[in-house]
Amino acid sequence: MSLLPYCNTEKETAYVTAYEEKGNQWTAIAQQFDKQESTIRTTVKRVMNRAALQGWSPDMDMNHPVPDTHIVKGVSTLYDDAGEVKQQWVKSDVKKEAILEALQAAVEAMKEDIRPIPLGKLKTPENASESDMDIIPWFNIGDAHIGALAHKMETGFNNDIGITERELTEAMCTLIAETPSCNRCVINDLGDATHYETFDGITMGHGHQLDFDTRYPKMIAAYVRIMRTIIESALAKFNYIDVIINTGNHSRSNDIFMAELLRALYGDTGRVTVLDNTNVFIPYRMGNTFVMCHHGDKTKHNALSGVMATDYSKDWGESTYRYIYTGHIHHREVVAKEQAGVIIESWNAMSKGDKYAHDGGWRSRKCLSVVELSKTYGEVGRRTIPIERVEDIIADNHPGSTAEANKEKGVYTV
Repeated sequence: MSLLPYCNTEKETAYVTAYEEKGNQWTAIAQQFDKQESTIRTTVKRVMNRAALQGWSPDMDMNHPVPDTHIVKGVSTLYDDAGEVKQQWVKSDVKKEAILEALQAAVEAMKEDIRPIPLGKLKTPENASESDMDIIPWFNIGDAHIGALAHKMETGFNNDIGITERELTEAMCTLIAETPSCNRCVINDLGDATHYETFDGITMGHGHQLDFDTRYPKMIAAYVRIMRTIIESALAKFNYIDVIINTGNHSRSNDIFMAELLRALYGDTGRVTVLDNTNVFIPYRMGNTFVMCHHGDKTKHNALSGVMATDYSKDWGESTYRYIYTGHIHHREVVAKEQAGVIIESWNAMSKGDKYAHDGGWRSRKCLSVVELSKTYGEVGRRTIPIERVEDIIADNHPGSTAEANKEKGVYTV
């Protein structure tokens, strides 16, 4: 057997091929590729670790690989008197630490091969109006749950990675196109962009089994494409883009590495800023207006105003219009307590969900919204695109066709 099946990039394949041909001749391999020995060693070691997580490490007598959807938790080996392997038991349960280490290694590998996107800095036109500079549109992406799976016979709708990608990108690109041009906008991913963050399709922490489109790499690839499509669509319309990736209970580790990936991709453009998301409470100040974002799974709504006022007291005191934006519950909920000086709002999701959510009775309007926030006067407008309009656009239907068709629920009638 070979390490080659565990290589993810052309660079890894080249280095591992040379290693398997020449063995530990690190100096010769480094000269072959005109690289440092440490670079070759690190890359080969990363592939070895990936193979070991899948159950293949001959030096440790691990010769029983597990499927791509599993990671080896442990191996028990029974040796005979001569030191030969007599029996071996491979445990392929998933371990949090192993998954996070694998994700971290994957991120580092991706960053090595990324070439920052060369986008020139736009100049604000001399005739730009005051509103162009004062208003910042906020595109609020409710829980996308890329990777959720549903079958129409069970739930009344179909859902998978491809459906989610088409609908979410169509919705966001339409909203961006229909929003007036401004100097700056905010792309606010409210968390749970992916439906799961382990190969086993369970939520970390609670361990809930999910209905999921089963290929983890396929889900991550879609997540990357979606974010790049949204950002590059926005860059065609706005001079500057601020990106907020909230960390959700379904996708926390994926959300962390997405923020790192977007920084690597767009950091050199001078036009895209990806806010730090290591703190689950993310503040954003714009003149008289102050916004704090939080996924919504860690702190209840009625406690969030206290967090905002305490942790960011200076900006709280200096601002007039204060907002807290959350996701998590998939429906719109406004907590407007003027005595507390802040409006707390959760945003709808476009995601259709899965069988678990359907059977649990959770129903909410499927839509995405953009809010026009003024630096001077707070919220001055908003626009919403419902899932039915998105489906009409994708299918090139007459407006309203999907909404009318959805009224037919297959009721048995005599």
